[in-house]
Formats: sequence, structure tokens, C-alpha cells
Amino acid sequence: MSTADPSHAAGATPDSHPGRAAVASAYQRFEPRAYLRNNYAPPRGDLSSPDGVGPWKLRCLAQTFATGEVSGRTLIDIGSGPTIYQLLSACTHFEDITMTDFLEANRQELGLWLREEAGAFDWSVYSRHVCLIEGRG
Repeated sequence: MSTADPSHAAGATPDSHPGRAAVASAYQRFEPRAYLRNNYAPPRGDLSSPDGVGPWKLRCLAQTFATGEVSGRTLIDIGSGPTIYQLLSACTHFEDITMTDFLEANRQELGLWLREEAGAFDWSVYSRHVCLIEGRG
């Protein structure tokens, strides 16, 4: 590493930047359940209007995977957050899907869904919508 590296100037360390600490602290206060309720449950998460953001995103993802150009053995979703909608159309194009996230709270939320535990966010409306888009009934 060069001695001209500004991150090492004047004894600075990666953890000595107050802005990083503030951002890290804010992320740790993120509440996945509130995020899911506010963004993926009705009324904002209503998929009945084809002009809505949710249906548009799901159509774009379905179209992307339907081309067959994005497929393979393993898909790694970096920064999944507490959501799965972004991977629903990928399921038939990949053998293994790995989801990752920085926040333990998001990983725990995903774990609830994966283990089908009580209290997990219900993604069934999204799954059914994707099946309809893709003609899978």
C-alpha cells in the first residue's frame, strides 16, 4: 500500500470516521417488519393495479429471467434486505439461490420466512402474482 493513501493520513483508521459510525448506528435501528408492512402490504403493496410499482417490478424481473440469458447453477443476491420478491422469477432458472444481507435483523426476518415460522411476512400474494405473470397458474 502506498504511503500516499489518504485513509492512513494523520493516523486515520477506517473506524475513526464519525460519519461511518452514524451510518452503522442508523442501519442497526432498521426495523424489517415495519419496512415490510409499509412497503409490501396493502395499500402500498397492493398488486391489483397493473400500473403500480410492485406489478411493474415483478413484470420486469419475470421478463428478465424469461429470456434465459440470466440462469445458471447459483445465484447470489447481495443485499437482499428482508424481501424475497426479487428472486421469485429466478427460482426456475437457478438450482441454488443464496441471499445475503449486512443486517442481522434482515437475515432473521428472512429466516422466519424460510422456516415457515409463525409471524413471518406472507409473500404468498407476490408468489401468486408472479405465477400469473409467468403463466404458471
